[in-house]
Amino acid sequence: EKPSDKKYFKDVALMAVEIKSDVKSLGKSAGLNLNWNTVSIPAENANIAGEIIDLSNKITNGELNWEIPEGNWRLLRFGHHVIGDEGSVDIFNAEAVTKYFNLMGAEILKDAGPLAGKTLTYFYNVSWEGSQPDWTVNFKKEFKKNRGYDISQFMPILAGMSKADRSINERFLRDYFRTISDCFKHNCYETIGELCHSNGMQWHSENGGPWPRNASMFKEADQLTFWGINDMPQGEFWCNSINDLQQRSNVKYAANAAHIYGRPLVSVEAFTHMTKHWTMYPSYLKPFADINFIDGANFFIWHTFTASPLEVGKPGYEYFAGTHINPNVTWFNKAGDFFKYLGRCQYMLRKGKYVADYCCYVSDKNYVSWGRGKKWTADSSLTPVKGTSYDLLNSEVLTDRLSVEDGKLVLPDGVGYNLLVIDLDEPVIPIRVLQKINELVKDGATLVLGKMVPSRATGLDNYQENDIEVKRLAEELWGNNSDQRQIRSLKKGKVYTGYNLEEVLSDLNIHADFEGPFEYIHRKLDIKDVYFVSGEGKAECTFRVEGMKPEIWNPVTGQIIDAISYYYTKDGRTIIPMDLPENGSVFVVFREKADKNHFVSIDGPEYPEFTEKKEDSTEFIFWESGNYNLKTTNGNSKKLSIRVDPSLELTSAWNITFLPATGVQSFDASFDKLTLWNDNSDPQIKYFSGTAIYKNIFNLNEDQVKKPANLKLGTVHNISRVWINGKDKGIVWTAPWSVDITGALKEGENELKIEVTNCWANRLIGDAGLPENKWTTQTNVHRVLDRSKYKSGHQAFAATDMLMPSGLVGPVQIKFGEKRSVSLSKASL
Repeated sequence: EKPSDKKYFKDVALMAVEIKSDVKSLGKSAGLNLNWNTVSIPAENANIAGEIIDLSNKITNGELNWEIPEGNWRLLRFGHHVIGDEGSVDIFNAEAVTKYFNLMGAEILKDAGPLAGKTLTYFYNVSWEGSQPDWTVNFKKEFKKNRGYDISQFMPILAGMSKADRSINERFLRDYFRTISDCFKHNCYETIGELCHSNGMQWHSENGGPWPRNASMFKEADQLTFWGINDMPQGEFWCNSINDLQQRSNVKYAANAAHIYGRPLVSVEAFTHMTKHWTMYPSYLKPFADINFIDGANFFIWHTFTASPLEVGKPGYEYFAGTHINPNVTWFNKAGDFFKYLGRCQYMLRKGKYVADYCCYVSDKNYVSWGRGKKWTADSSLTPVKGTSYDLLNSEVLTDRLSVEDGKLVLPDGVGYNLLVIDLDEPVIPIRVLQKINELVKDGATLVLGKMVPSRATGLDNYQENDIEVKRLAEELWGNNSDQRQIRSLKKGKVYTGYNLEEVLSDLNIHADFEGPFEYIHRKLDIKDVYFVSGEGKAECTFRVEGMKPEIWNPVTGQIIDAISYYYTKDGRTIIPMDLPENGSVFVVFREKADKNHFVSIDGPEYPEFTEKKEDSTEFIFWESGNYNLKTTNGNSKKLSIRVDPSLELTSAWNITFLPATGVQSFDASFDKLTLWNDNSDPQIKYFSGTAIYKNIFNLNEDQVKKPANLKLGTVHNISRVWINGKDKGIVWTAPWSVDITGALKEGENELKIEVTNCWANRLIGDAGLPENKWTTQTNVHRVLDRSKYKSGHQAFAATDMLMPSGLVGPVQIKFGEKRSVSLSKASL
């Protein structure tokens, strides 16, 4: 009989299994047709399976005709069915996946016509959040092809029975689950990729996770191999709260896969969250972007732009997750500079090759749900050294792509490593991997070994001979004691055991690539070095580059300037003073030979601002009064006493026009001092969402007008635009919340206008406390009095929700500077 509740059922096997142990409860014979179970792993006291008899040819007219031999026997019937309703796809079957592609993708390609591959360049598979199958129509053939032996004699293990040698259960199950993941990877994802390529398209996906690791299709899967089949591996990061900043991203590993498979682009599902809608804004999002740039992303895919018809109103329809970015967002028209920032960073981070100091192999089944790679595994015996970078290798890349040239480990696409670290997370390793490691070190590679020594091979095929070979090779590489400190030569190569990685790098004279309190990523193009640095504060930072002039490229403004000073260390690196604002970031670029004479240090109250380099002098703007001492390469010392005019704080009343984002009537107000809108007693200000225009009149004298001037906005919620005397000075969206207004000021009366835009949340919270006929917002997101029904933030806005800080808080002040041209040749000033 076929199970009535499984529409697409097919039989797989019918067998009798002799029970060689004490018989445990097996249930009634009716279970052959009715009591269907999913795959189960044998328990400690599982029945031992003996002889197996195929009964598939013993069925006549639906009846089993079989003379039962003496002994205890269990009848096992295996079947499978496609999960889901009509239209569901067997994702392990290449033929089914191809049919699906032709139903969907081919129609899109037909619509695109000649634009396919030009304007429409990629097809995309989102992260897998569907069913978790464990079989397919041709699974037996797939298993034989991938594992080298017939699955039939081991299928009772899938029904919870055990082999007499219980280690065989583990080996077989590893093979079984790995074959499932191989079917998913090859027959689904690779098939889609090949179909895209045959139609002139590229393909990318989030097939590397995060996964439900315990699902059959992922239990033994290698994350890096999945990502490696993409034209552009894609990770994701979340921004629910600042706590997600270091915790909820897998971009490091998607980028890792891109490096080792030679993929130049690393895409990322960016800015995902499931908190309250319309509560994110550029300055909040910037540190999330930066940390994922550091981890290797260079192609952002914003999650998400929702299509909301105009007739719906504002803020409109929304998808349940993501940072929304469409014209209904309050700050959308001010987002251009943030988009330029993201664009500049992505452009720069696509240049050259990622610089890594070493590569590391830990497992045949790499997987990290979220993480930034501070350790390669939770229990690793070796730890990455701060200021250096690495890539994890998987079995495929190590065996098929890694080689040795002049003592350096190299990949075909140009990425290279100084040494190979083997720090296994279990004493199991594919035999081909250990053989290749042995070959690499004999060819001249430097090998650093962790404490875990492999003792057996993966899988069941030829396992006894493979285990013997693993032990032999392990002894040759690790010696008799993995804890003993040894440096041994093995033909052309060198093997370190018992040493930590910092000691090895020191012994090899490999210095940190970057030193300082900030985070970094380093890329190299020919003789050019590009570092992206992110953080906050003042520090001297060390870069592993010598003899080149450092330039500071500011991705917020697009400005490129020389570093104000720099000098070299005895070990051949460059030290640069850096001053980053809150959530700051810059590119440090080395592309030209260093000037013979330049400033090596500038001591004083703060670093001056570099403005221009002339033949024998440098022009600076000093923003703080005090004594400065500038030293040059040739030993000259320049002493300056600087006096700058006091800053002017704007303390007079502000006239403000409020322009509600809902499009209702604007209104005016006057603030004697700058305060938060959400603290205001007037409900239309307290719950305001939209843009407010602040105006202030101030006076300057002739001397002040001639000085360099910088407008400091202080605290802003959430984004602003500045005009001085009718001149548009642009968007101010992130720290240091300032704008250069030099040349825009005039003697006498000046007019300052500042547009400030907040988010939608406060108006939605305000509407939640009103009768529905008083609402001015229009959206599918619920507005309720309290959260008794809708507990999650993304489900609703409640009248009891906390309001977002909004408005211009200041203090707003004009800071004056002093411009000086400093000679490089004169002894002193």
